[in-house]
Amino acid sequence: MAFASSLKTTAEKVAAAATDPAFKPTANRPPRTAARPSAVTDSIAVPPKRPVSSVAKPVTKPVTKPVTKPVTKPGMKPGTKPDDTSVASSPPATAKPSGQAAPATSRFAKLRVRIAQTLAAYQRRPLNTSQHTPWEVMHGFVAFGIPTKVRVGGPAGDQVNAIGWINTGGRCRSQVMLAAAGDRLTALRGIGVQGHSAQYLAILAQSRVAMNSPITIQSKKFTVADLVEEEKLSCRSGTELTFALIALAHYLPTDSQWTARDGKIWSLEKLASEEIEQPIRGAPCGGTHRLFGLAYGCQRRLRATGQLDGVYLRADKFVRDYQQFTLTKLQNRDGSFSTEWFKYLADRDDDIDRKIQTTGHILEWLVASLDQEALFQPRVTAAVEFLSTALAREPSREWKIGPLGHALHALTIYQERAWGTVLPGGIAAFHGPMRADPSKVTAVSQLAERPDAPAPDGDNSPRQVLRR
Repeated sequence: MAFASSLKTTAEKVAAAATDPAFKPTANRPPRTAARPSAVTDSIAVPPKRPVSSVAKPVTKPVTKPVTKPVTKPGMKPGTKPDDTSVASSPPATAKPSGQAAPATSRFAKLRVRIAQTLAAYQRRPLNTSQHTPWEVMHGFVAFGIPTKVRVGGPAGDQVNAIGWINTGGRCRSQVMLAAAGDRLTALRGIGVQGHSAQYLAILAQSRVAMNSPITIQSKKFTVADLVEEEKLSCRSGTELTFALIALAHYLPTDSQWTARDGKIWSLEKLASEEIEQPIRGAPCGGTHRLFGLAYGCQRRLRATGQLDGVYLRADKFVRDYQQFTLTKLQNRDGSFSTEWFKYLADRDDDIDRKIQTTGHILEWLVASLDQEALFQPRVTAAVEFLSTALAREPSREWKIGPLGHALHALTIYQERAWGTVLPGGIAAFHGPMRADPSKVTAVSQLAERPDAPAPDGDNSPRQVLRR
């Protein structure tokens, strides 16, 4: 019991440090032979500072007054235990959106309430370390980021910070996510842990966990920077690099270069170049993560340099082709997207789990990559309405945890971009321009073809004719 209590305390300290740019871990091991990433002290390595008005103070006492009328923002339900609402009983922090705000209409006002209530309902149902694997807990903080809680020992256990728990070696269904081998920190891959290389680091990046955030494994002290270094060394041509692109584009300066374990020279541009040559169809989760990674790589490049050129311009055009193709060819009448991913339009109307899986993943990529004004077009709005309504209708349903995490993440991103709303304790993740200044765009000859051009295999998905 004393060990468990100590681990919970340490997990909370790690969670606090995750958002503290001033945190300076003390190493208890000799310096590594490989140079530390320069981004440890670079502004790109720590969470962006938010205006004071956008920071919600933690709840210091339980809310006991029952709600007797429909709520218009996340809050308690009658009879809910105080510890069940510790992460959702305060209203979300709200700041002005970084771009055009959602139209001031009754439709969007209702949608805003529905999204807030849906997210609150699921945030009040944390996973637990007895029944859920590290992979499942990881998908819990896909949705809610740094504020995510997990119950220790079972459904009635104490709540601790989920990221802090995993980053201090906490076990989930008898498994750990991270392991130490000498001075190396690695994220395990296999059943119950990472399903893809660099997946865990990519999700830490999307949660805006700081690069100097501490990780303690087997009594050895590391930081997220050590995990970044390991994923840099692991890059190999011809392999799936989707999550490495997301993670390293977030944590490293845009002009970074490094030598991988096999002696090859790598850069963020090379990562993007490798990924753009890989297929969308047949890729994990229908190719949505690959499109997300390409889009995110472009956004980070744009933020760093103010322009897109070379492979980034090609990737931007490629992603935009898929956006257009998805919104014009792959949407069902109820607002959901094709249950066959990007292959062709399909609607398994009797399989709500499949509809949530494909629509959640596709919408997650769309709302993270579309230009601000495109977020409010009728097709995107219909998809957000479908997803939020379907999840709100059955909050107690045993949804598959992976698809649920990505579906909730889609709603979290949309809420932030449309109204500037960030969950209490969270960090604004998607802000700034998605489009390069036209005056700074460099022309390139080899671009993705139009989505409506017939593909060689007979479907009408965008042809991947991009060449190095």
